[in-house]
Amino acid sequence: MLPEAGSLWLLKLLRDIQLAQFYWPILEELNVTRPEHFDFVKPEDLDSIGMGRPAQRRLSEALKRLRSGPKSKNWVYKILGGLAPEHKEPTLPSQGPPHVPEPEGGLKCLIPEGAVCRRELLGSGCFGVVHRGLWTLPSGKSVPVAVKSLRVGPEGPVGAELGDFLREVSVMMNLEHPHVLRLHGLILGQPLQMVMELAPLGSLHARLTAPAPTPPLPVALLFLFLRQLAGAMAYLGARGLVHRDLATRNLLLASTSTIKVADFGLVRPLSGARGRYVMGGPRPIPYAWCAPESLRHGAFSSASDVWMFGVTLWEMFSGGEEPWAGVPPYLILQRLEDRARLPRPPLCSRTLYSLALRCWAPHPADRPSFTHVEGLLQEAWPTEGCCVRDVTEPGALRMEPGDPITVIEGSPDSTIWKGQNGRTFKVGSFPASAVTLADAGGLPATRPVHRGTPARGDQHPGSIDGDRKKANLWDVPPARGQRRNVPLERMKGGTECAWSHPPGVPGSTGSHQGRCGFSHPEPQGKASPGQVWWLMSVIPALWEA
Repeated sequence: MLPEAGSLWLLKLLRDIQLAQFYWPILEELNVTRPEHFDFVKPEDLDSIGMGRPAQRRLSEALKRLRSGPKSKNWVYKILGGLAPEHKEPTLPSQGPPHVPEPEGGLKCLIPEGAVCRRELLGSGCFGVVHRGLWTLPSGKSVPVAVKSLRVGPEGPVGAELGDFLREVSVMMNLEHPHVLRLHGLILGQPLQMVMELAPLGSLHARLTAPAPTPPLPVALLFLFLRQLAGAMAYLGARGLVHRDLATRNLLLASTSTIKVADFGLVRPLSGARGRYVMGGPRPIPYAWCAPESLRHGAFSSASDVWMFGVTLWEMFSGGEEPWAGVPPYLILQRLEDRARLPRPPLCSRTLYSLALRCWAPHPADRPSFTHVEGLLQEAWPTEGCCVRDVTEPGALRMEPGDPITVIEGSPDSTIWKGQNGRTFKVGSFPASAVTLADAGGLPATRPVHRGTPARGDQHPGSIDGDRKKANLWDVPPARGQRRNVPLERMKGGTECAWSHPPGVPGSTGSHQGRCGFSHPEPQGKASPGQVWWLMSVIPALWEA
């Protein structure tokens, strides 16, 4: 019999009787993980998930056949049908390995164990370890890959780890987007292994926190990454999925100018009229990135992913700092419900910070959708310019004629603007007359830089109401009386204690290292001519240090 957390037998059973749409409701709402669990499922329970009586009869007959049929001794073969794409049911032949299509063909496939050679360890998590590998295709071509292996005990893979691993496989095998990590295939062996694309540049968080002499990432490149991320999250939302673990540690650099969303271990389907997923019990979640309704009620939705997008934006423009550093996890919810918000990072313009504040609206319905976020990002996009004279005044951003300049903050009635020098990557203030904007026809900058409005709450970064009270976000307020409702978990340690990965390993909050990376070529979004020439001039230098 399949181990308790292995639920793909259920998916195969439902596919065979054309009821696959009830897979997630049965698994998540009725908590069915073994065939014998159906003994406790009443017709009223199936009615509650929308399954009609004729469909219930088909399910009952299929369960009878399942229980009376022969049982395989090897649990691996029980998930073959469940993991295969619906249009193709692969089986293992008695002689020789199964046919493996080229990865460029866009097909997920079963991969013979001997076709992949594992090399050095890249990272480790709760239920798997990741190695760099080399996949030899039937044509003889070798493809660099990352191989994620399920940890196994003496008696094989059991428990929640197997369920999480198989859930991640079932999610990834149906995703195809230029900025979403791609699954090549699955190795059905001992242990189970996922074969994924490789990104040799690692996680975005590792790049943001890289020590000198590695230069910081330019502001314009961070905006490009934000646009790619918003597009990927809009894609996941359109497929009815909530990520629940959006952070820079789970954004992988496929190239110097391309990120991919990774780590789908916490992804869940959205269900019901409200499009939500509600946790069935206490499980570790990344507190510092979660929306208030997730911390209070365990409720996740596309709107909670938008909240996490705002925190990820804050990470990117603060150089990879930890959100709510020093604040115990059990106090984060109290701070959020008191309307405290993360402060505006130095690299973040008022317009972009206004977008972040909209992502952190207290009520989920007030947050923008990811499609709307893409438009707001375009409004906040910084203006590119070129230095036309030496700037050597004390306290000013040093620049020379010809230096590419990204204008972070400026207005038509101000003579001093703030920006980043694309040659030195330094950030500071400078005379507006020293810069010619890329789309101004060679004239000195005299117009507004940003089309959006300043952040309403920028006068006081700790409040979205824009009040002028003084406050220090990093001072924990005095403890209040016990609330009527309590968060899902009261964690007494630091922020890393509320994380789902052990501290000190890649993918954990404690170490702030991303998990292994993966790469796949894809088309990029459109950019203005000013953005193009600026990025082309500075990106090569970033990766030589």
